[in-house]
Amino acid sequence: MKTTARFTRGLRIAALVLFVAGIGLWAAAGAHVGWTQTSTVTLQRDEITGIDFPVRRAALVPGVEFPLAATLAAAALAGLSLLPRPNRAAALP
Repeated sequence: MKTTARFTRGLRIAALVLFVAGIGLWAAAGAHVGWTQTSTVTLQRDEITGIDFPVRRAALVPGVEFPLAATLAAAALAGLSLLPRPNRAAALP
């Protein structure tokens, strides 16, 4: 009985940690509400001509998929913790 309770509690704690980590990572990276971007564009000014030009650099900007995936995975773990466990005492003859 203790093993089942520990397993259930472990699944729920893992779900909570996964949820908080997913939301935290997304918020720490800027909470971008669009899709994930793998590069960013910044404008730089040419010192001689004074013309602005775009410069693309590689950078990961996590989008809404990160908290969504974390929420779905956490819900799956929490849902697994709610499944009934087989009763071993009833299986004994």
